[in-house]
Amino acid sequence: MNKSKQPTIVDVALEAGVSIATVSNVLNRRKVPMAPETIRKVEEAVIHLGYRRNVMATNLSRRRSYELGLIIPHFGGYYGRFAEELEKKVHRFGYHLSIFSAAGMDPEIEQRHLEFLLQRRVDGLVSHGLAMSMESTQKLVGEGTPLVIFNGWGWPGDMVKLAVNLDFAKASTEAVRHLLERGCRSVIYAGRRKGLGADVQRIHGFMAGIRETDAVSHALLDAGELGVEGTLDEALRLSGELRPIGIYTFNDALALEILALCHARGIRVPEDIQLIGMDNELYSRASYPSITSFDMPSTCKLVLLLLFL
Repeated sequence: MNKSKQPTIVDVALEAGVSIATVSNVLNRRKVPMAPETIRKVEEAVIHLGYRRNVMATNLSRRRSYELGLIIPHFGGYYGRFAEELEKKVHRFGYHLSIFSAAGMDPEIEQRHLEFLLQRRVDGLVSHGLAMSMESTQKLVGEGTPLVIFNGWGWPGDMVKLAVNLDFAKASTEAVRHLLERGCRSVIYAGRRKGLGADVQRIHGFMAGIRETDAVSHALLDAGELGVEGTLDEALRLSGELRPIGIYTFNDALALEILALCHARGIRVPEDIQLIGMDNELYSRASYPSITSFDMPSTCKLVLLLLFL
């Protein structure tokens, strides 16, 4: 074979001694009966010849790209685990997942993500409610791209194909009950206004829990505005002599920061302050004392089901 010529699927089929259809089935991971030996021959032929699919040409002929896009707020913690789990699952269906970080909703980076997704003609987009603006998302939807939003509230029905929203409100109500059952008479919610819908849902649940209980004191604090030290100072001031103080935080990262500050100041945990976080991160269990937290269930299976309906 001419070394300057790019190998084709025909070359792979000849090298492996199988039909072109069989090569296509292997490359696209189609769920058709194939002997392991046949798959091995095709994969070895691909490696030996250095075959690379012409993705754009394949997309045009199929009218399907077998590409999916995922946009998350950042790669840390829960979001990173979600991306990894979703990538494994779509791989089993023969799809490739392009994963992007919102990078703090930087407009320039967001535009670059958008252009790439449009060029790749992704078959579907999964986006966290905090990861992409409605304006940019509308451009994708306008191109006919199915969209599944997870943990996003208030998105227009004509834009979102389907939404998967975890019940943060219910969890927040349970957090209030738990703290009161543990003897806390002053209960504080330390949120982050930048959390938008997720923060609002937590506040709704927190206040529902307060209304059905006999907490002597309660407050809503914005840790993004006050900072960690300001949040702890305000919680102590508002609670007066009431002990222990129960602090329910937006996530485990904030709970850990408050815990570290308590240690630095000699404030006893859990005798003086009790903490509840969200996400069940590893460090919430490894910290001393460990932080009570809500486990965030994987929504990958449901996201896939909705995307392929």
